[in-house]
Amino acid sequence: MFTTDVLVSWKALLGLASTREAIAAIMQGKEDTSRYDHATGRGVWTGAFEALESALSDSATGVSMLADDGEVLNDPLTAARNKAREGMSLPTMSNETDANLIAALSVDDSDEEPSSGIDVTVTKDIEGLDDFLNDESSQSNLDECEERFYESLMPRPQNNQQ
Repeated sequence: MFTTDVLVSWKALLGLASTREAIAAIMQGKEDTSRYDHATGRGVWTGAFEALESALSDSATGVSMLADDGEVLNDPLTAARNKAREGMSLPTMSNETDANLIAALSVDDSDEEPSSGIDVTVTKDIEGLDDFLNDESSQSNLDECEERFYESLMPRPQNNQQ
């Protein structure tokens, strides 16, 4: 059993397309503990957290990863997510795949679930998963958790009072 907080954090940190992909990634992921640096405390997830925080700071100031002609620029968030994916023995994705995924998720008119490359067939026999994913209350809970997760990473206004 996974908490909704875990599901939304995996989804955000690895650039996953859906809650189903997050569940599949958790089921298949295996952390490469040799990547843990005991001196600094940095591990597989550290870079993804830092890149997401940076991207949220940049998005607050209007920085885009798309060129005027629509070409996808080298995205440090995708690179950090890919390092975390590698560290969890999960497939990586290109900048173009990440950009296409973002575009597909912003247009919610398809019956087909978009994919970031995680094999979701491992979830097909999980009893009750489809009911959970289609339940309005579950979706509301996931949305609230996702909002809290992103809010926790957003830059805070600096208070210069002493």
